[in-house]
Amino acid sequence: MKNILKLTLVVLLFVSCKDANKSKGMESVMDEIVGNNDAVNEKYNLLLKELGTKTPLTDTQLKEAFPKKLSHLNLDASDDNKVEPRIIDNQLVAGSFGDDTIRVEILDAAAQKAVGAIIPLKMLELNKVTSENNNTIRYTKQKHNGILTFGTDRDADTKADFQSEIRFLFKNRFYVTLEGKKMTTDQLWEAFDINSLKSFK
Repeated sequence: MKNILKLTLVVLLFVSCKDANKSKGMESVMDEIVGNNDAVNEKYNLLLKELGTKTPLTDTQLKEAFPKKLSHLNLDASDDNKVEPRIIDNQLVAGSFGDDTIRVEILDAAAQKAVGAIIPLKMLELNKVTSENNNTIRYTKQKHNGILTFGTDRDADTKADFQSEIRFLFKNRFYVTLEGKKMTTDQLWEAFDINSLKSFK
């Protein structure tokens, strides 16, 4: 009987929404629940279009622009004992600092790689989940130095290689991923130093 009553109420709600004013009211409530994403969609669609016309940096340019130091942490040597970043994929450069305390990965999101950067960032901005796994993993969105960043903090018992992670788009082009060991996202951002990316143009 209770189920029939609930079903009747739902049907009545939809029928009553045929009235224009009530329909607008329902739209407003739905926007509050699921979010009106028009502004976010437009922002990322424009970025996707703009980045699709850019010419990617060469491997040499990516390596030269990559930071050699983060605050007091030096760039680690690679497997072949060269102190330089590594090209790990097309338009993707990475390196670690302070004996693998911080890892930095930078994707040049130009041309064909635009989709691979823009879609994940858009999903991160739309995400409304703030934590999971009994709050052992937490998500944040905040502006650092005027840049919208997406952070993930993990408790030590999650046994992740890195306890903190920050993702953001630098200069509306470079998709940056930072990972830090035994530190929070706030500590990771402070140790990172945004000025270290000044050579990426």
